[in-house]
Amino acid sequence: MRAIHVNWTKPFFHRDRLRGHGFNTTRELKSETYDQPDYQILYTMLSSVYWKELNGPIKLYTDSVGLAFYQQFRIPELYDEIDINFLNGYSKTDVDPAHFWTSGKIKCLANQASPFVFLDQDMIIRSKLPDSVLKSDLTVTHWEIPRGYYYFNEDDWKKDISHIEFPEGYQCFDWSPNTSFLVFNNMKILREYHDWHRKLVNTNGADTPEWFWLLTDQGILGHVIRQGDYKTNTLTDKIYLADSNYGNETTRYKGRAENWYYPMNPDYSKESIEWEHVWIDKIHYGWLPDYKQKQTQRFFDELIHLGYSEYLQHARFAKYWDEYRSKNS
Repeated sequence: MRAIHVNWTKPFFHRDRLRGHGFNTTRELKSETYDQPDYQILYTMLSSVYWKELNGPIKLYTDSVGLAFYQQFRIPELYDEIDINFLNGYSKTDVDPAHFWTSGKIKCLANQASPFVFLDQDMIIRSKLPDSVLKSDLTVTHWEIPRGYYYFNEDDWKKDISHIEFPEGYQCFDWSPNTSFLVFNNMKILREYHDWHRKLVNTNGADTPEWFWLLTDQGILGHVIRQGDYKTNTLTDKIYLADSNYGNETTRYKGRAENWYYPMNPDYSKESIEWEHVWIDKIHYGWLPDYKQKQTQRFFDELIHLGYSEYLQHARFAKYWDEYRSKNS
């Protein structure tokens, strides 16, 4: 099935205002020209090549700045098609790229006319996906239990949001769909999703709290699903608990909250699907430089083992080649 990647570079140039701990390393980049951390370049390559080899063609939406950056690493060769005109145009709009940094993604989704797959560039799917997962009106990565900093209640909305009324029927405490992997088979969902997103991000200059971003991406899609009673599938039946305290089986007797939970009667067959969403790890990269280095090296080594060493010849990868050769000499 055809897939798309999206890299809208405009948020980079507003990175001093980017909100969220997942952007610690991006905010620290000192370059005046567009740049990405090494791990981001590498996982983008992995995401693309795995999809092409196992599941179908993949198209890149980026802008002129993003394409020029990728050409240094021959990344455009890893895609079947590239579009820069669409995001070049969207960059001319007034949507705040720091507060709504996934808006370029959602606009690209809305530009599709037939069923397709969307992958975040940090979503690596290492399996051929079964047809059963790709069916339904919509497939999302997994559901999330809303809890903590990025979630809100109706009173929060009425206190902090002035440009749009609280959506009728919105359920603040229902599960939220993770949008790092999406399969749109019912295009009506996409139209409704985009209509809501457009209304939410057109703030007319009004300030919004940080939690509002996640609503415009994940939360409002959950609302569309429930309002339309759309049949929704997942890559895994495991549900992610937002704002957990990283409990595990050894601390379970204390009742410490773990990251993942199963609902009643889960479909365990989905556990044969191999995928990795790097987003959670990226939060830790900003705090743990040794861990960031280890993970970056892992992505680098995996590309070599897949046969893509010719795409790793840029000078900034020299230290990873040194480490690879040291381990394999």
